Amino acid sequence: MDFLTLFAIYVGVVLTCIALVCKYSGQQQTPFGLLFDSVTKVITPWTPLWLQSFTQRTLHMLFHQRNRMFIYLHILLEGAVYTEFTYEVFGYCRDMDTTLSSLSVPYVLLVVKSCFFYLCIRREPGTVTKKRHAGQLQVYPYDKRMFHPGVCCPTCQLVKPARSKHCRVCNRCVQRFDHHCVWVNNCIGAQNTRYFLLYLLSVCAMAADMALLTVDMLLHAVVRSGILQARYIDDDGQQQQAGMLFVIQVGWMSFGWWTILDTHGKLLCGKTQQRCCS
Repeated sequence: MDFLTLFAIYVGVVLTCIALVCKYSGQQQTPFGLLFDSVTKVITPWTPLWLQSFTQRTLHMLFHQRNRMFIYLHILLEGAVYTEFTYEVFGYCRDMDTTLSSLSVPYVLLVVKSCFFYLCIRREPGTVTKKRHAGQLQVYPYDKRMFHPGVCCPTCQLVKPARSKHCRVCNRCVQRFDHHCVWVNNCIGAQNTRYFLLYLLSVCAMAADMALLTVDMLLHAVVRSGILQARYIDDDGQQQQAGMLFVIQVGWMSFGWWTILDTHGKLLCGKTQQRCCS
């Protein structure tokens, strides 16, 4: 499996999880929730009852109970992406004289991201407890619009501090509650928001750097191969200039992401081999 295909699977899984989180987060009118409802209405009549029941139990376990499933999924997908990146992109970049310091940046960012990821998982988000309750009541003033003084949490049996909320997944009130993140199996609140934001920034930086290295590699491969000046024989026996569309087609159909001219001056294109005339 090539790197871009694996990365596409990674993005697809993440987007699917986002859609499921939007659907089961209690916000029923989100675009993802509406789309999910529409798809569900179409496929439900064709789905066996046992499968519907199993799906409902599984979704309830994933999104309404604390579990480490998404942590393991995150680590598994990230490990697969980095393994494929190292196996395919790293070696070719070294052959193209890309500096080792440039190639080491994604791995440094991986270490940084992993540290913030761990802190998001392990850091206490700011649970409202009897011991800290008096001090937490004084942190933020009540705006008397969204947060009113004297409102008691029926589960925790404590007066809610301003900007706090009861997390139904963790079954606790959290100071300056933002949301419950299934990827870290923890609430994001007053004590770990900074680590969560740094985690998101490091993930974005890591993905951007890997994308830049891949694009740089592809550009060098196209220039060095001379493929843009090459010609090929089409199905009608006519010579055609190998333009950018041809380069993209050959790259995806032959190697998934890698475009290169082989030692015999041939290119794999679609399902057949066609000889290029330089």
